[in-house]
Amino acid sequence: MLRPPRNHPSNSSPLLPCSPAPLLVAIMLIVLGANAACQAAPTFTPAPTPRLTTVEGGIAEIKFDERVIVLDQRAAPYYTIKLDEDTALVGNNQQPISLLDLRNGDIVRAEGQTAGRDAFLAMKLTQVRATPRGIASPTPSIAPQVAPTPSSTPPVPAGERIPLPGALLIADTANNRVIEVNADKKIVWEFPVPASPNLDVKFAAPGDAFFTPGLKSIIVSSEPYHQIAEIDYATRKIVWTFGEWGVAGSDGTHVNTPDSARRLPDGRTVVADVRNCRIAIISPAKKIAAQIGKTGQCKNETGLLAKPNGVALLPNGNLLVTEATNRRISEVDLQGKVARAITLPVVAYPSDAQPTRAGNILVAAYEKPGRIIEVDWSGQIVWEYFPKAEAERLDRPSIAIELPNGNIAFSDDYNDRVVVVNRAGKILWQYGVTGVAGKAPGYLNTPNGIDFRAIPIPVATLPAVAPTRTATPVATETRIR
Repeated sequence: MLRPPRNHPSNSSPLLPCSPAPLLVAIMLIVLGANAACQAAPTFTPAPTPRLTTVEGGIAEIKFDERVIVLDQRAAPYYTIKLDEDTALVGNNQQPISLLDLRNGDIVRAEGQTAGRDAFLAMKLTQVRATPRGIASPTPSIAPQVAPTPSSTPPVPAGERIPLPGALLIADTANNRVIEVNADKKIVWEFPVPASPNLDVKFAAPGDAFFTPGLKSIIVSSEPYHQIAEIDYATRKIVWTFGEWGVAGSDGTHVNTPDSARRLPDGRTVVADVRNCRIAIISPAKKIAAQIGKTGQCKNETGLLAKPNGVALLPNGNLLVTEATNRRISEVDLQGKVARAITLPVVAYPSDAQPTRAGNILVAAYEKPGRIIEVDWSGQIVWEYFPKAEAERLDRPSIAIELPNGNIAFSDDYNDRVVVVNRAGKILWQYGVTGVAGKAPGYLNTPNGIDFRAIPIPVATLPAVAPTRTATPVATETRIR
């Protein structure tokens, strides 16, 4: 995101952070029960720490201290329901099974019958995906709205109860640091390490920070200093750089205002080289191996790019490229072939477009007042967050991402905060004090970039999600394991 810095301090800062990389775990909340037509049994209260131990051969097993619940889908027309680890049992087992998958937002409802005290045969699965689109704004914008369609991104009911199902990586630009903040608003990782300064390491003004595949390192672009750095998560050391610190250039070893650096699955690094008007693809040996656009030709013409200020990775291996000057968003392959492109409506300065699960595009309008819009590939706005009241309006937000539970997280740069809202436009979570810059815990100073990492939901938080009720076992047959 090419943006005027508010107050970037000097060109060097400490290094090294704190703990090893936490294990990436898919997060799932399961509201489980059986739609049983069987005899009543004595009241039974499940143990407080259920855990999934086995998923194989059509059987999903949830084990308690004294009981095992088995979902058995091996016999036709039964279906396989694949669960994941770190699940929890809440709710009442007199209801059909409902599986709420926070990774993709699907709500799966299974109906069937019990097969003994601990087994359930799922005979019917219903996936609920389509939900109405809407404008999440106290003051609707002038953009025309479209009718709800199944292609809109669905919100997830647990999204309000679990606003942030993981942790956010924040490029706290004017504080010259990158931090990771969990759902409880605690800093769990920071670079450079405040207590262990390394004055030989040059690091300042991180404009974006993204996890690499596997979450073992972080790629950071320092725009005003024309350098990209890779930071090892566990050791908190810079293990790779590209570009000469403080020197802008346009050859095969330099960049000019790099933005949104990402690590490709093949080990190369892709970055929006803003002022060179190209997308550079950099080899591990620190050479520009390929590029999209022509260096220095900043025009709205075929084969050229006009100040690209964002690049994101798409599931099909293509790139989602944002161009600031001509308000264009394009899907481009690594050879530069454009698969599709749109010119954004209503937005004067688009920043760092990101894909959504529904296949749409989420864009931050880097303006005052700013807005967050979701558009489809026809250019229609399908969702928008655009508060206009003085106390609520956004001040140059630079990036917005969709969380696995359907909520939207974004950096509200000059309001010194990172915010999570739901699809109804309600603020559910915020880190930073609105309009107050600072570096103490709970404060930010012009945060320009964010990324998300899924982590397990602590067992202690589950009662707040859905209170556990007394469960009544169904039938008297016991399944032998």
